[in-house]
Amino acid sequence: MIVNKNVLEELYTSAGQARAQKAKEYIEQKRVNIKKVIYENDNNFEIRSQVKGKQSIYHVHIQVVKGEIELVRCTCEDYASHYGTCKHILATLLEFDRNENYIRIFSGETEEKQNDLEIYKKYQKQEERYRNFKQLIHTFYPTYQESTTEEKGKNPFHKIKLEPKLIYNSYLKTLKLEISIGDKQFYKLKNFPEFYDKMQKKEYGRYGAKLEFIHEEEAFSLESIPLLHYILKYAEIIKYANEATNQYSYYGRTMEDSYITISNSAMDDLFEILQGKEITFQKEGKEEKVLCLKGEPDIKFRLQEEGKREYCFTTNIDVYNYELIEGKKYLYFWQDHILYQCQEEFKQTTLKLLQVFRSNFTSQIVFPKEETSQLFSVVFPKVRTQFEISPSLTEEIEAYIPKELYVKLYLDYNEKNYITADIKFVYGDIEFNPLLEQTLTIPRDVVKEDEVLEMLKQSGFMLESKKARLILVKEEDIYQFLVQDIEIYMKKFEVLATDRFKQKEIKPPKMKNLGIRIENNLLHVDFSQLNFDVSELKEIMQKYHLKKKYHRLKDGSFLNLEENETINLIDYMTTGMEINYKQLEKGELELPVYRSLYLERILTKNNIINVSKNASYQELVHRMQERNFSNLTQLPKNLNATLRNYQKTGYEWLKGIDYYQFGGILADDMGLRQNA
Repeated sequence: MIVNKNVLEELYTSAGQARAQKAKEYIEQKRVNIKKVIYENDNNFEIRSQVKGKQSIYHVHIQVVKGEIELVRCTCEDYASHYGTCKHILATLLEFDRNENYIRIFSGETEEKQNDLEIYKKYQKQEERYRNFKQLIHTFYPTYQESTTEEKGKNPFHKIKLEPKLIYNSYLKTLKLEISIGDKQFYKLKNFPEFYDKMQKKEYGRYGAKLEFIHEEEAFSLESIPLLHYILKYAEIIKYANEATNQYSYYGRTMEDSYITISNSAMDDLFEILQGKEITFQKEGKEEKVLCLKGEPDIKFRLQEEGKREYCFTTNIDVYNYELIEGKKYLYFWQDHILYQCQEEFKQTTLKLLQVFRSNFTSQIVFPKEETSQLFSVVFPKVRTQFEISPSLTEEIEAYIPKELYVKLYLDYNEKNYITADIKFVYGDIEFNPLLEQTLTIPRDVVKEDEVLEMLKQSGFMLESKKARLILVKEEDIYQFLVQDIEIYMKKFEVLATDRFKQKEIKPPKMKNLGIRIENNLLHVDFSQLNFDVSELKEIMQKYHLKKKYHRLKDGSFLNLEENETINLIDYMTTGMEINYKQLEKGELELPVYRSLYLERILTKNNIINVSKNASYQELVHRMQERNFSNLTQLPKNLNATLRNYQKTGYEWLKGIDYYQFGGILADDMGLRQNA
């Protein structure tokens, strides 16, 4: 034999009995044509061959170095799907090993060849005999490996790579991700859930003669780590989805575990990992290397003259030779070995135009010259930066290209406090109201005009046809416009407002000064310094308690009720009281004097309102806080007793709160009752 027996047995094992049988048939039918041999000895050689299949000729490459398989490759689909030994590879090696000419050349003698299938059967029998022992070794392998340095399973630190392959089905518009794993020689990852389990448990695993390692992140190359995290995420989904399906469904339709089906959001995530890299892309069984790039392809649209009465509109790319892949946030455009990640705007502009060519099975669009204004009003604004005009037509076409659209917006309130908007479109020196029917001969940017009117419509504006203007009626829309939308309009357009409009602003509730006094045994709180009519306070507080964002005042302006300390203070002062809002219209709130201490506690937390307090109020608060009523009371003259200090304090406290007309109860009489 001129091939190392172990190499032959390894390929037999990898191929399996069915492929081995087919390989023998190929040899008998003389389908193997060895094209090149580089031979040193049975442990070091290289073979290239062509194997004739039923429909195609497949190219095989085998390389053995130091008695180990360094490389095996075949162009057949079987090899591409599982990266293992196919019948063409095995047939090539068997043909080389049994061919008398090669035996004579490389060994110098003719050998009686052993039946290769017998070798395989013998090897299989040996494998069966030692299966339990191998299971025992694999069960404890991680622990054993850690204690040695020369074992074959020792992890290659940051060496193992993951190579992605995208498989696109143009008919079903589906995308699948396959992964190959390896270092010098790569093997297809056949079971994602199994790979996930091994990574979670940090188990030892073997993929082929050239790849065995403990499944932990440190084994993988640094550039493969992001892709590793990605496939573990989706492998986990496949694993638990299949387990749930098998558990609850009798028939159990499961997800494929040999590849990841790429959803819209999964595509966006994957591209973030692949951008700037070259990957394998397969379509209709054909593979090519594709570069992943962020950005749009360089697509141009050209205008040329087609005779005296017509123009011709073309593009610089083959409109039949591209594919589209939908992401969640992005669109992916594949053509000429590049996969582009494009923004949504590309889909609404450039791609729309390409699809017109494609759907009509044409590479050019011809139109009469009298329709040129339509092209430049409707199409040109969408693809302005990609538009190319033949130099000979520049002067002729200039008259059709619209100038930049300028927008003026005049804002006011009408007698019903609705916002009105008079709109003007301006092209150079020409200014007009787009809401009026009129005949204009100037080239117009119809697309942008429509965008402006749609923007106003989205804000809630409606057409007031009699006055040819727009009007905003709903209170919620008016508030939203003033809070947010008007800022956007001011950045995009020239916004002009009347004094009446400027006066009706959105303002927070404010109180310049809060006056408090005690008079005629009543607590008086002055509300006259509010920045709105106090007669509206009742309705304002009702809306505040309903958590409304605003209240519209009678003058048409808005009061913002969100996160405001003034309105919070008013709420604290009025909560739990039977407020006479009619009386409050005079600008003053009257409360029982015993509310003084509660009011004082509220005011101590106030940081924004200037508070003025009269002497009576200040004296009451001081006495109640210090419990000092000694100069307000005298002991009864007919008291026939000598009081202890605590009895005097209790008596003074009772008389003090009575003086200020507070309610009070002494739970223990402390011997203060006078004997009858």
